[in-house]
Amino acid sequence: MKIRYIVFLLLAFSHILNAPAQEKKSFWDRGFGKFLKSVDNTVDSWQEAGVDTNYIRKMKLDRMVYIGYYGYFQQHDITFPITVNFADIPLDMEYLPSNLSSKKYVMANMHTYQSEVELGIDWRGICLELPIPIRNRYSRSFGLAKNGSVWGARIRFKSLKRMDGVLDDAYNQAVMQWVNNQLNDTHDPAVTSESTIPSGSMDLKIFYVEGYYVFNNKRFSLAAGAYGDMVQKRSAGSLFVMANYYQSKFGANNLFNHDRDVFRNWKVSIGPGYGYNWAINGGKVCIHLSFIPMISLWNHLTLKYEDNGNQYAYAGTSSDPTERAAQIEAERETWRNYDAHYYDAVDNGRSRFVFNCFGRFAVSYSFDRYLLNLLMNYRQYLYRNNANTKINNREADVQVNFGFRF
Repeated sequence: MKIRYIVFLLLAFSHILNAPAQEKKSFWDRGFGKFLKSVDNTVDSWQEAGVDTNYIRKMKLDRMVYIGYYGYFQQHDITFPITVNFADIPLDMEYLPSNLSSKKYVMANMHTYQSEVELGIDWRGICLELPIPIRNRYSRSFGLAKNGSVWGARIRFKSLKRMDGVLDDAYNQAVMQWVNNQLNDTHDPAVTSESTIPSGSMDLKIFYVEGYYVFNNKRFSLAAGAYGDMVQKRSAGSLFVMANYYQSKFGANNLFNHDRDVFRNWKVSIGPGYGYNWAINGGKVCIHLSFIPMISLWNHLTLKYEDNGNQYAYAGTSSDPTERAAQIEAERETWRNYDAHYYDAVDNGRSRFVFNCFGRFAVSYSFDRYLLNLLMNYRQYLYRNNANTKINNREADVQVNFGFRF
């Protein structure tokens, strides 16, 4: 009996001595390290959850550092006809240009672009990027996106002030031809031309929220086709559905008939589309193409303006201040109908049915631990009304990334 007690005590004492060594754990086995490890395992399980592994598989090395070039292009055009009638113009009809009817429009075309280098890390499809601007013409730009194989969403806001543009102010130029015709006693047709819009005369703000759903997400991976985060082992395609809310605010200083004009456009769009991943050599090369046309369920345009000073060159001829003020007011009154109808096509037109769209093209090439990826996106947002007012907003971006997996 005593021998058994002695052996039992020796074993218990030995366990107590060894306990500190057994309880010593690594950073990943306790506290914050254990939490990070559980998150990593959860994200890892998400990558292949619910997919057909005959078509899609995750990368063996699914962490990556990369360097890339990003380029963004923004275009915004507005055209509206001038609906002022000859009776609204307080000028001698005899001297108006003979081709005035064909010059009754104003058109402004503008664009800008941004380019940058980005350093990034991709952790199981979650990316963190550090942009290094090369040519930045955006005063502000923010974005947040979730690009999943089943569903995705994106929020984007950008503010642009340094835009290049061309103005085709045909109508006002044609009316000014009246002066030359009167001096020369002719009714010659007006010769008009485009002019470069002065820097700082335009500004543009854009905000949109969009979301999509992929139907054949078990066999088709957007992450594989667009970003190379997964492997599309066999070619497959899928139907998409996308919804989008978009708004723009375009400001113009001294371009049209007021000191400042602000055009706001709101729209809600939805539509089905299709995407396809063409897998080559078991997914070593993957070519992706998708296109989603959307119809506008709601498309609304408003105009507000500001006049900070006297928009007429006429300052009166009387030396008496009261009489001169009356002369200026009379001059304003003679042009009041002209001003009232100048923007009729914008203010009174009813929106028409239009198609908006989103398109994407990508090529991914994986070799050893490396990835070479090209991705191009294109978005188009249009406005039309029954008075032939047109707004075209188009944006495109291109990305070229070179990555190292680990």
